[in-house]
Formats: sequence, structure tokens, C-alpha cells
Amino acid sequence: MFGDGFTDEVNAELTSIKIEAILDAFIEQWPRVDLPDHWSSDSPKEEKAYRFLTDLIWSIESDIPDNAIPVLGRLLNDPRFNTLHKELQSIHAAQLRKKALRDFEPPTPDEIVQHLDCDSVVTVEGLRQLVLQELYDFQKAIDGGEFNSADRFYEKNERLDEVKSTEIIAERLNLRLEPQGISITPEHQLKDQNRSDFTASKLISGKRRLLVTEVKGQWHRELYSAASAQLYDRYSIHPDAEQQGIFLVMWFGESDTVAGRKNHGIKTAQELKISIEAVLPIDLRGLIDVFVLDVSRHGGHQH
Repeated sequence: MFGDGFTDEVNAELTSIKIEAILDAFIEQWPRVDLPDHWSSDSPKEEKAYRFLTDLIWSIESDIPDNAIPVLGRLLNDPRFNTLHKELQSIHAAQLRKKALRDFEPPTPDEIVQHLDCDSVVTVEGLRQLVLQELYDFQKAIDGGEFNSADRFYEKNERLDEVKSTEIIAERLNLRLEPQGISITPEHQLKDQNRSDFTASKLISGKRRLLVTEVKGQWHRELYSAASAQLYDRYSIHPDAEQQGIFLVMWFGESDTVAGRKNHGIKTAQELKISIEAVLPIDLRGLIDVFVLDVSRHGGHQH
């Protein structure tokens, strides 16, 4: 069964999901052995079996990223494959690069000139960076306190909910970005009154490009899963959306709950940001930015 030609032939036919099924069935039956550099048909059975599994893992590299990345994510999280972690990580990184290159459309020469001359946005990455920069500027205005901007997020000393907070942020971004041909649209106007996200869209090369920003209050019970689950859900709604976005969290201070918990131990906006980024799936890092807007009324602001 473990002849070299046979293995190559089988591997070429297998998709990542089938490889996962084979690995799942045999990883515990064929335990790890140290593999020598040289081997032959006389090699011990245990050696041949384990070499078959390691060769099989590398064939995931030739599958398309959309099939391979979810499988690699599951294998990396499965303690049974700890001895193959280094190989899996290497293949995973290669597949993420392949996905990024496949989805990348370089700007045209005209767009590059326009970007250099007018500083205009010519890619979705550029749109994401611009929205992030505006959020940093908004944070600076809140910290400066000249216009008591943080007070807008409270009514009769009670914090606003996610939908009303989103409206304030979207309104500010729209005023700032509209002159650059970028529209900010709160989603609840389009779909559902309870939705607290907004989109930034711009026509680039005659094609509408769209960036989704999901907004959550620190108290939201799905705070730690929403970045991956809900942002991905939004992509299915918007055919123009790219596979990237911004996860914006409202921080009202340590006295409020975090993800439904009173005893959370998080003291600053920056600590909250780090804790959310720590659970962001590896295949979303670099595609989703986490931004925590600090509108707390006590102490110095940290981001």
C-alpha cells in the first residue's frame, strides 16, 4: 500500500476534506516514529505508515485556499496532530499567501497617478486604512475633550445602545469621508432596525467596493465570536464586499460588563482590544482590524 508511486497518485486525487478524513481515521492507529532521511521498500511497516501520513499532509498544499484553509485550521486545533504542527503551520501560511495573492487586484496606472496626485483611495485595503485613520482621529477628539464628544454617547447618565452609538460614529465618518467619494451607510436603514453595523463604499474603476464595519458594545455576549462569525455573515449579504472588515467595539469603562461578565478583570480599552485579537482566528488576522473606541468617562484614555 505504501509504495512511493501509489502515494503520489493517491495524493494527487485527494481534496483537503478527504485528506482530513484519512488523517482522522489513522493518526492514532499509526503513531509517530522518527523518520530517517533514506528509506526503501524494506523500511519497517510503522515507518512506512507514518511517512504516508506526513506525505499526505503536504498534498493539502496543492488544493485551493478556500478548501484547504478551514481544514488546516481544524487540524492545527486538534491535539492529536501536535507532532505535525510545524508542517501544518507552514502549509497554512502558504495557503493564506495564495489566497491574498489570488484576491489582490493591482490598481491601474491611472489609479496610481490619481492616488499620488490626489491621495485618493484606489483599493479596499486603502479604504480600510482610511476608515481606521478616521476612527483614530475621532478618538483623539474624544480624548481632547474640547467638545465633550464622549458625552454624546450618554443620555441622562445612561450609556447609549449599539444602534444609537453606531449612528453617531457613522454620521461623523460620513461628514469626513463624503468629500472623497466615500459613502457611509448604517445598515439598520437598509435591513433591520436592530442592526448595528455600517458600510463604507466607493466606486473604484467603475466597480462598487464595499467595506463592512461591525459595531458591538463591550457588554455584548457574543463579543468574542462576533468578529469572525458576524462579519463573515455580512459578506454573504453584500456581493460587493471584500473578505475583510473592521470590528469596532464601544468601551464605556471597567464598571460595565464585558461579554456578559461582571468580573472580567479588563481595565482599559487597550486590554479589551488585545483580548479580542487573541481569539481572532488565524486566517482572519490581516483581514479584520479590531478597533476599540474609548468613550468611558473615568480616567485617561488608552487605545
